[in-house]
Amino acid sequence: MAHLERRLLVAFLVFLPLLSVRCVSKQKTKVSWCVLSDAEEQKCLDLAGNATARNIRGTLQCIRGLSTRDCMDKIKNGTADATSISADDIYAAGLCHGLELAAGESYNRVDGISYYVVVIARRSSSDLSLLEMHERSSCHPGIRTTVGWTVPIGYLVNTSQISVGEQCNFPRAVGNFFGYSCVPGVKDPQHDPRGNNPKNLCEACIGDENDRHICANNHKERHYGEAGALRCVAENLGDVAFVKHTTVFANLDGKNQESWALDLELEDLKLLCPDGTEAGLDEYERCHLAAVPANAVVVRMEDKCRVWKYLERLQNVFGNATEGFSLFSSAGYGESNLLFSDATHHLQRVLGSYTSWLGPTYTTMLQAFECEAVLIIALSLQQASADGTGGRNPEHQLPPHPSVCVPPFCLSSLPSVSHSLTMSLAFSSVSILVLFQPITSSNILTGRDNAGYYFFIARNIVMDAFQSGPALMRSAWTLAQSVSTLLIITHDCCDLVPTPRQLELRLRTISCKKME
Repeated sequence: MAHLERRLLVAFLVFLPLLSVRCVSKQKTKVSWCVLSDAEEQKCLDLAGNATARNIRGTLQCIRGLSTRDCMDKIKNGTADATSISADDIYAAGLCHGLELAAGESYNRVDGISYYVVVIARRSSSDLSLLEMHERSSCHPGIRTTVGWTVPIGYLVNTSQISVGEQCNFPRAVGNFFGYSCVPGVKDPQHDPRGNNPKNLCEACIGDENDRHICANNHKERHYGEAGALRCVAENLGDVAFVKHTTVFANLDGKNQESWALDLELEDLKLLCPDGTEAGLDEYERCHLAAVPANAVVVRMEDKCRVWKYLERLQNVFGNATEGFSLFSSAGYGESNLLFSDATHHLQRVLGSYTSWLGPTYTTMLQAFECEAVLIIALSLQQASADGTGGRNPEHQLPPHPSVCVPPFCLSSLPSVSHSLTMSLAFSSVSILVLFQPITSSNILTGRDNAGYYFFIARNIVMDAFQSGPALMRSAWTLAQSVSTLLIITHDCCDLVPTPRQLELRLRTISCKKME
């Protein structure tokens, strides 16, 4: 360990001067933006036309995507260069697609923060503590949502209040922990294909006025969504509700005319804090489970600098425009939040990795679910090693909808030995191996033999860890990510470290031959 720490220190000192390298835009001036609707495409085309009319250097091209996942795929394969995505998707974009961030939205408060996830309880519940929630009742906006699932369950895992075990079954662990809950959608076939998710996760749900659609993952369930979770607490069917910090203020004082909201006063509620204390509703900045990051522009790693420089030129002209085209307004297009959130005040450059933007607390919440993604990788590679097909081992049940990389983000690559994730693992393996040899660019992927060797190492890291148990596998995965972060940061405007695209091209032949 001491030897590793010395190598890490050497690596940091070697790469430290590179962190101050000025971002210089490369010669390529065309930026292809992935859009998801007719309205967004029209705004993109209007931006392109206005940019040309104002003689802004560079050309904007608008590429139509079918979904956020499709846009990620297009960016990864070079069909598109950039798009703006929410925090829900940023982790999957980085972990599953090897993408990075060029810029992030700022909403004129704390840079990089979109909203806070808070825990609401009735003020009359004097014996409640977030550190002692076993057998309590809970209200969640929905299954696999950031506010209602990823953040609160991640918190419970990271505080050792629940353990998912080697089977990595989160619904079962949550059902065993809480007395009863309302988690809309938890019994839907897509989230519970075998029908064995605990029934008590729906016992605080009430369905519609005719007692139908109980626990439905839509508004037919009256406890669905953030307002529904708040209602669940207001009606004494849950001890706590996991919501955004704005939820209470958006539903009380006459803003919501439903009877449950009209009967509820701000003085009736309080916040529960992660340290076991409580606070007033206006103290969410210090009393919250997580600060969810703002939307950000996702790109290939080698394009961080180029895309940022173009966006900087655009916002200098259109960012604060009061007349004509406005970069951060969707007025006149019939939809909201086109290209960027309408609440955006300005864009800020993201210098570090996607995990630095997400922040340690939020990233830690997401990492609590990594056993799902890692299990998929391991089982895929194990089966591919056994029969050369890249298929799944039928003896193991894969998580139907992993929280970290919700299908089809990672699962789409399984037929080719989880291709994108294998590349990420290979890149992380390179990062680790560099620490144990002289740190020069000539030692990093100098030829096909080395590429094959790194592919072999990446595969064996997962396979060996899998044989030793999920806990060790997750530790190896986390170490690889941590080490590679240093190399990712230093890559921005230099060629010392190979880009994911360069690595992918060198490994593709090797990986395909191994599949034959």
